Amino acid sequence: MNRRTFLKVAGFGSVAFAAGCGPESPKYLHSPVRASEDMVTGQATLYASTCRECPAGCGILAKNREGRVVKLEGNPLHPVNRGALCMRGQAALQAIYHPDRLKTPLLKDGQGFRPVSFAEARARLASLAREAARRGEARVSLVTEVVGEIQMELFRAALAQWRSPGPVVFEPFAYEALKAANREVFGVDGLVSYRLQDADLLVSFGADFLETWLSPVEYAWKFKAMHALRGPAKGRFIHISPWQGLTGANADQWLACAPGGEAAVALGLVGRMIASGRTAGLSADARESLRKAVADYTPERVTALSGIPAVQVDLLAERLSRAQRPLVLGAGSGHGAADGLKTHIAANLLNGLLDPELKRIEAADRHRVETADRRAAVAEEFKRVAGGGVDLLLLNNVNPVFAFPAAGGLREALADSKAFKVSFAAFVDETAQLADLILPTSLPLEAWDAYSGKAAALSTLQPAMGRVFAAPSLGEVILEAGFEEKNRPAPDYSSYLVDRLHQAGRVRDELDWLRMLQHGGLFAEEPAPSAPKLLPGPFAAGLLAPGEPPPAGLAFAALPSLRFFDGRGANRPWLCEIPDPISRVAWQSPVWIHPDTARAEGLARAHIVRIATPGGSIEAPVYITETVRPGLAAMGAGQGHTAYGRWAQQVGANPFAVLAAGFDPACGGPSFTLFGVRLEKTGRSVALAHTDGSRTQHGRAFILSVTLEDLRRGAPRPKSGLTMGDFPLTLPLPEGYDRSRDFYPPHEHDGYRWGMTVDLDRCIGCGACAAACYAENSVGIVGEALIAQGREMAWLEIVRYHDERRMERVMFLPMLCQHCDNA
Repeated sequence: MNRRTFLKVAGFGSVAFAAGCGPESPKYLHSPVRASEDMVTGQATLYASTCRECPAGCGILAKNREGRVVKLEGNPLHPVNRGALCMRGQAALQAIYHPDRLKTPLLKDGQGFRPVSFAEARARLASLAREAARRGEARVSLVTEVVGEIQMELFRAALAQWRSPGPVVFEPFAYEALKAANREVFGVDGLVSYRLQDADLLVSFGADFLETWLSPVEYAWKFKAMHALRGPAKGRFIHISPWQGLTGANADQWLACAPGGEAAVALGLVGRMIASGRTAGLSADARESLRKAVADYTPERVTALSGIPAVQVDLLAERLSRAQRPLVLGAGSGHGAADGLKTHIAANLLNGLLDPELKRIEAADRHRVETADRRAAVAEEFKRVAGGGVDLLLLNNVNPVFAFPAAGGLREALADSKAFKVSFAAFVDETAQLADLILPTSLPLEAWDAYSGKAAALSTLQPAMGRVFAAPSLGEVILEAGFEEKNRPAPDYSSYLVDRLHQAGRVRDELDWLRMLQHGGLFAEEPAPSAPKLLPGPFAAGLLAPGEPPPAGLAFAALPSLRFFDGRGANRPWLCEIPDPISRVAWQSPVWIHPDTARAEGLARAHIVRIATPGGSIEAPVYITETVRPGLAAMGAGQGHTAYGRWAQQVGANPFAVLAAGFDPACGGPSFTLFGVRLEKTGRSVALAHTDGSRTQHGRAFILSVTLEDLRRGAPRPKSGLTMGDFPLTLPLPEGYDRSRDFYPPHEHDGYRWGMTVDLDRCIGCGACAAACYAENSVGIVGEALIAQGREMAWLEIVRYHDERRMERVMFLPMLCQHCDNA
């Protein structure tokens, strides 16, 4: 088969796949009278695709029933997530049927937006692009989210036709400090990946790898493989951070350091390793330069900067030295840029000192999000737009007006810019509001594409259903606008996709293509190890020098959200309804403060305070918890939209808005931590929409645990009595019935009876199962007011309790459906 015939066949196959996925009507979803060849009425069909709710790129299976996708599951063949899926992935389904989703393009005129046809919008875009290209070079700008390499090639080719440079890639969490640290220590200008599953001691300086950091579903299974009981022992996890999110709650030990103090602890540990002779991977010159660079981090100074007693730092250093397979992770996304850079450099150095061969770090199988540009570069591009250097600005699924601090003036700059702005957005968010044309494109579950969240896993996207509306794919739009018909590299985007895969040798014939679609991509069995190497040095001592002490007063941190990520999930009602795993608060954006801080400020739970910073102010209710360090106010990001639909607009608060507008000169990244902020009383309060009846068990034994030492001793002697900790476990069957224990009478199970076992040692409390339950059972949402009254509708939830003896210790317990005992 020659190349031309192959592309013809593949093109026909693409049409057949798309047609077989659902009804042809762009306006209505209905069960077809005549089912397509691959559809059996009443039976679900699974389509393998890729989740695009964040840059991680997990594999998914879309469950299609009679033309509609009704449920998403993880793809067990995909190496990134291995069948698991986070709550954001589960909620991706809601975007398709969202009542606020744009059905037609919107064109701005003197009276606001008016609907236009897709044909008119696409023709106008093509005309504007050609006109901008005639005016000169670099007159067209494309700002995009992280996309796959094939779509990126198309963007570059179209921009070249328009005599303009390649696209600017914007992600609110772009890991600028981590990339800079990898460049300084390993010579890798990107984001390496980590083999957590091979470690026996994991130390994190704030990296929230179970929530949002790099690839959270991937690192969740790797973490649990590390943390599982293997033979006589388990891996141990120590978390050092000013706050304890879901990742910190899963740690065996949380060391609560002062905001910005993580770098001091990490560099102090580097000094201890050098002093103890752990320098096998360093030359004599590198060892001496590094020793001088960390000489200022004495035990006394580390304690002063971090607030962690020297004895605990000594114990941590001893554990790292004794560990056979240690692994150290750096800071999370909610930290300051300068402190984060030092922390990441120190973490990389610790890994090199403790494991000179760096066996638990992969340098080749890197994370795709590394293609995101530095925040400083993105800001420069918008400055060029505001200065009149751009005639046509294209925005692909980005919302910088929400994610940039208000003090940076981006909203005003875009509003005043004379450039014609086109937003390829499915929803009217804060940035789309400022566009001159909103041209909605098909969503990932409706489109063809390829994406590699990790370098070794090429994942496919395919239409898992027919289009709900007539929105074209972005690839089709760019092909039409960027090339004259006779010069187009392919007749449509699916053909372009297959052509590029064929040229790269990834697909040889139609059978390869169909097998790739069936599996969800092309996955290597196990990527060949590719550990980085420590640079010979000398290391940049200037980057490691202690900075000025932070200003006095309260610190404030804007944290990435497990539920909303960077804000893109805030319009999904399931994610709003499912409460935060630590606070158990839904729909609201409380500010977390320690009881000591609350007493010092004269605040109580649910008081509304004004958080005042040099960049502005926001208001939020107070949530008092021991999971943050005294002197810190922390808030999850993602809510506080001024647009973005009925479930996002004017719901919660946006902590991004009050951050500093500058960038760290060393890495070009923003800081998500501020110092010297004020909490001002407003005199008002609000009922918190929380779902926890109590923060503690009040002496009861809902959550039981056993230590490894007790497990080795064998089963304890049975107790007698009626308390939760006394009586043995009995099945809820007539033969196990005991009137002294059971309130309800016994009953038979003549039909099916479900049997489910939850390994509580593997549950991390992420709540993905709760989101899956909402989807599987079509559970309705009730909203903030009714949840505040205790009327939540969840059939399955993760219950959180604090240890009464150590309130900073958090425990999770899945509570299954309690409607009856007949399931």
